[in-house]
Amino acid sequence: MSGSGLVAVGSLKGSPGVTTTALALAAIWPAGAQRANPLLVEVDPSGGDVAGWYQLRGYPGLLSWAAAARGGAAPVDAHVWGLAGGVGLVAGPVEAGAARGAVAVLAQTGSVPGAASGRLVVADCGRLDPDSAVLPIAGAAGVLAVVVRPVPAELARVAARVEELTGAGRRDCILILAGEPAWPVGRVEDAVGLPVAGVLPHHPRAAAGVAGGRFGRGARRSQLLRAAADIAATLDRRLTTRPRGSTRALAPPSDVASSGLPSLRGGVRLPALPRATFATPRQEERVAGSGWVPTIPDHAAPAARPREGLR
Repeated sequence: MSGSGLVAVGSLKGSPGVTTTALALAAIWPAGAQRANPLLVEVDPSGGDVAGWYQLRGYPGLLSWAAAARGGAAPVDAHVWGLAGGVGLVAGPVEAGAARGAVAVLAQTGSVPGAASGRLVVADCGRLDPDSAVLPIAGAAGVLAVVVRPVPAELARVAARVEELTGAGRRDCILILAGEPAWPVGRVEDAVGLPVAGVLPHHPRAAAGVAGGRFGRGARRSQLLRAAADIAATLDRRLTTRPRGSTRALAPPSDVASSGLPSLRGGVRLPALPRATFATPRQEERVAGSGWVPTIPDHAAPAARPREGLR
């Protein structure tokens, strides 16, 4: 089953900000898009985060949806919270064991792509490990967006799995770069063999605002949310046109090996880069964790409420 309105967001390693990216995309999706009522579904087998950010109860959410789906695909309406910015949320449980079980049930029944048949669903898939229970959901998406830091080791890791990520060219897979790359985006695309939807800048304060549900006019002027809006527009166009796989060759051109990017032929070469390439944020800009994953805001998050009859 293919979810025509399903965007799967994941990473291959580390914590490059998948949940923050997925929430930002759902909240700032183009208003004129055909797919209304954006829905964020946390299907990360390692556990969800957004319920903690918003101080929500575990029910309704992914566990209740999975329980309803044990006999077959189940509608999602009764398991959705309404968040700030008009986003619906199916919150994943914090505990990894419970999350894995719920994801496995929903993947087996096709409930997540089924929910995307008439609206936009952004699935936070977490890490796309080869044995992850979430892979059937990610594979059924209209677009699979891989969040990656643009550093040689992580780009090489993506390049090594291009054929798998694209379904040997049959699946539309695109990159979201978490941070400015040291090379032109076109070089990154050529080296990895996948198109780039856009670059999310390192902006801890704006990322914390996303976690706190701040999507007002002022917040939308931040560099982070402006970049997220551009990426969302790109993904929406790809959902509309439904391209089948990347238009770029899976193997890089012969001149990439000398471009300062990872070489995909004869192993991976990790070149030394100038120290300024990976500038360390000022102390007051740092947040807990790696990348730009937000801390929980000090102020109380906007109240969320169960949403009934979401269509």
